Amino acid sequence: MNKNEKYINDYLFFQEGPGVRNYQYTTSGVKLLNVSNLVDGELDLSNSNRYISDEEANGKYKHFLCDVGDLIIASSGIKADYFDKKMGFVKEEMLPLCMNTSTIRFKPLNETEMNIKYFMYYLKSSHFRKQLEYNLTGSAQLNFGPSHLKKMKFIYHDISRQNKIVEKLDSISKMINTKKEQLSKLDELIKSQFVEMFVNKEYSKITVEDVCEKMKIGPFGSALHKNEISTSGDVFVLGTDNAVDNEFKVYEQRFITTEKFKELEKYKVAAGDIIISMMGTIGRTSVIPEDFYPSIISSHLCMLTSNSNKMDPYFLNCILILDDNISHQINMNKKGAIMSGLNLGIIKKLQIPNVPIEEQQKFLNIKNQIDKQKFEFENSLKKLEELQASLMQEYFG
Repeated sequence: MNKNEKYINDYLFFQEGPGVRNYQYTTSGVKLLNVSNLVDGELDLSNSNRYISDEEANGKYKHFLCDVGDLIIASSGIKADYFDKKMGFVKEEMLPLCMNTSTIRFKPLNETEMNIKYFMYYLKSSHFRKQLEYNLTGSAQLNFGPSHLKKMKFIYHDISRQNKIVEKLDSISKMINTKKEQLSKLDELIKSQFVEMFVNKEYSKITVEDVCEKMKIGPFGSALHKNEISTSGDVFVLGTDNAVDNEFKVYEQRFITTEKFKELEKYKVAAGDIIISMMGTIGRTSVIPEDFYPSIISSHLCMLTSNSNKMDPYFLNCILILDDNISHQINMNKKGAIMSGLNLGIIKKLQIPNVPIEEQQKFLNIKNQIDKQKFEFENSLKKLEELQASLMQEYFG
């Protein structure tokens, strides 16, 4: 055992919320916590309207009422890869507030020995995640409670060391948040520029099909089995994760052999083709970059090959992302579908503005200048996140 490892329950009080039933909910009284209130490392009470009566809150549930500074975490139905986002602190303006099921709160037993913010950072560490995985083997989603926490240890430092660690990690977190805000503002600038130039203007309407040379859905069923895909090979298999942020990114490595590609060659994509997610979070897009692996689309993607004489593929991609009318059309049309997803027929008939090539290029030139600034901020953000990860490893192992 690491000499700095201590049992969590020797230094912190923790308590799981009660199982308040649906029939107990009211429209006023004392707000009830919900897992959905834990958003991106913060407690946000604006996205739920569950209450219990003042009588019940101050009666049978009195010992579940939160205090200022309580650290709240989600304990059920979440995945390890975003567990660090599902926590937050109770603020004075949130009170009165009552615990509910699937949430756990922490508070120090002795504030001269334990900084609760230090413990919050610890919960985001790989040291804690490894203990979760050990105690919850085989679970696709995290479901744990006080019985598991009582078995767990954390990396303990004296209070002065904790305070210094918190100060350093707070400083890095603040810089990371600033960079993210700057990136968000640049995205808003691109959107506002698009709206100013093209929304509610006197352009005729055409369909996506009108500007595409080719439109295709990926192979279904027996055409491509999971066991034919590996983490290395000759031809990349694109999935919905390659368009998850409306930018082309690679998270998972999926390949097929050259022999298999010969069977599926009609699903190949080229640089400048647009991919659209058809299932899950539908309608997210990205453009295939230059010099990427030879690739095919998978079953949950649609591929568009734009006729560049009619519409630049990067401009078409911008329309699909930035024009709110597109998401409106998708939502209206998918309601009649058997499954909550897109299909090729819906995409073909999406109406878009018929913007002249010269005006398309003018917008893309502006966007490219903004993207250069984004690239600089993204590199800076990446370095800060790497520094944060390095410090977390140093402090918590």
